[in-house]
Amino acid sequence: MTENVLDGRDFAELILRDLINEGYGGKELFDEFNIRQSKIRPRVEAMLREAKNVAHGKGEYETYNDVFGNEE
Repeated sequence: MTENVLDGRDFAELILRDLINEGYGGKELFDEFNIRQSKIRPRVEAMLREAKNVAHGKGEYETYNDVFGNEE
C-alpha cells in the first residue's frame, strides 16, 4: 500500500480535478499534471520520516490537548 501512495497514483484524480478547475487544458494540463504528480513521493516520504522520528521520540509533535485544547 505504501508504494502505491508514494508513486502518486492515489492522487491522480485529485490532481487532475484541481488542474481542470484551475483552467489547465491540452498540453499544459499534461505537463502540469506530471510536475505535480512527481512532487507526491518526496512529500509523502518526508511525512513518513517525520512520523518515524516522532514515534522514536526524536521529533517535535503536538498533543491532543495542543491541537484541541482541554475539554472542560
